[in-house]
This record gives sequence, structure tokens and C-alpha cells, in this order.
Amino acid sequence: MADELSERFDQLVTQVLAPLVLGGRIDPVRPFGPRLGLAVGEGRRISDSDLRSRLDVARVRVARLLAPVDTLLDIAPEDFALAAALNDLLQVSNLELSGPFTRARHAKLLDAAITLCRSVPRPRTIAEALSRHSVFARALEVARTDTTVSWWTGSSSFRGQPAPGRLLKWRDFRRVREDTRQVPLVEMAAGVPQLTADMWLDASSVWLSRSPLTDLATAARRAPAFRWSDATLSLIATVPGRSLAFRALSRQRASDAVGALERATAALPESASAARALSTAFAQEVTAGFTAFGKKVA
Repeated sequence: MADELSERFDQLVTQVLAPLVLGGRIDPVRPFGPRLGLAVGEGRRISDSDLRSRLDVARVRVARLLAPVDTLLDIAPEDFALAAALNDLLQVSNLELSGPFTRARHAKLLDAAITLCRSVPRPRTIAEALSRHSVFARALEVARTDTTVSWWTGSSSFRGQPAPGRLLKWRDFRRVREDTRQVPLVEMAAGVPQLTADMWLDASSVWLSRSPLTDLATAARRAPAFRWSDATLSLIATVPGRSLAFRALSRQRASDAVGALERATAALPESASAARALSTAFAQEVTAGFTAFGKKVA
């Protein structure tokens, strides 16, 4: 079991986490599920010292956009678990996961990925929140490349995979045309059996909520709509946390960021009076901050 966990950990690091932080092609590995996803990073650290050093440099570069830091906490077991959850979400959109009689696998894996996300504890300190953001800041930039190849007698599509070379031969003679399309993370559920766009966006929102700075740093996104969570509310409940959150929001268009905060506050239940008061006050502080810096809010 220990050897299997070590192998799965190495796969997660090299094929998912490292390219997410450093840039490059992400190759999702076999789904982890909640139990294995939570255990895979326990008591482990990246053994490749060169890779670990490059990750540290890249993470500090991200963190310095928000705070004047020279070092960060090590990537924590909870961060590896969240990377495993992202891997599983990406695998949900893999049509090779199921066959004609096993279409329900996609929905089951989505439910398992959500369970894993919710099992990942929110950051306990500002340092943990910043460290986690440094790992996942680029998550919404993940995209799948779909390819369609057409020729004089037909066509074929490839989801997230390059077209085989045999289909590209004799381009002029066979009138071969190759078209590629970048599919952003928020649209990857299109065409997946038994999944709706809302189901996919809800799952993506749950995943984002586990990295509150990442959630706030992308609050102005088109989808999934920003929603207040226990993690983001906990972050803005302290003065240092509000300062860090404002810096994350200030890198977005002022009107979009404030609008996202206000819509998220309006969506809170009336019974959550403390959360509504906290989020309303924070939105007012953000508006005042933007105005002070000469940014147009409305």
C-alpha cells in the first residue's frame, strides 16, 4: 500500500501539480477518490530537489503579487489533496472513462470529487492561505485542446488528444483540414453523459472555495459565479486577511470585482446575518479602496 501511495503521489506531482504551477501540459492520472486523495500527500514531500526548487521559485513569484514574501510554507498534505480533487474533476470530462452501459460513472466521479473537495480543510492561517493560492492561482487557466480533422470523405474529432498522424497524411491530396479549439475548465463538462453545465459549475465552485485567496483573486470571473464560503468569510474576518483579500481583488477590474462581491452577499440567506454583515462591510471597504486609488467602481 505504501509503495502504491508513493507511486500515485509521484504521478500527481509530475503530471498535475508541477505543470499547473510551472506551466505545461497537464496529463490527469487515474482518479483518486476521497479516501486516497486525502491520504496521498500525508507525510510526503517532493523528492526531486530540482523540481522542488523550481516550484518554490514559481510559487514565491505568485505570492509576491499579493504580499512581500521571500519564502512560503511547504506544499501541505491538504494542498496535494486539493490537487487530487482537481485531477478527478478533469477526469470527469474524460469520455474514455465510460462505455455504452457505464455512463453513470461520470456523475459518480463528480460526486466523489465534490466529497474530496469538501473534506479538504480550509487554510487555518493567512500564511496557509497564501501558500495554497501560490499552488492553485492558475487553475482557471487550465484548458483542454480539442482537435477536429476533416478530409474529403469524412471527419473525426479528438477530445483532449492530438489527432493520430495517419489522419494527417497526404494533406493536399486528401484535402485534410485540422482545426483545434481551446476548451476552458468551466466548459469541460459539455458532452459528458448525465452531467449538466450547472452540475459542473457547482463542483468547480466547491473546489475553488477550498483555496479562498484563489477564489477571491478570480471573483470577477464569468463562471462559476463567486459565492461566499466558510473559507473566504474566515479570511476576511481578520484585518490581515482583509488586506490580502483586497490585494487579490485589486488586480481585477474594479466594477467587476465589487459587483461580484455584492451579488455573492445578496445570495446569502437572510438567516446568515453575521455573514451578511461581514461581507457587506468588506465590500464597502473594497469600494472605498478602489475609489481611493482612482479606480472607477460603477
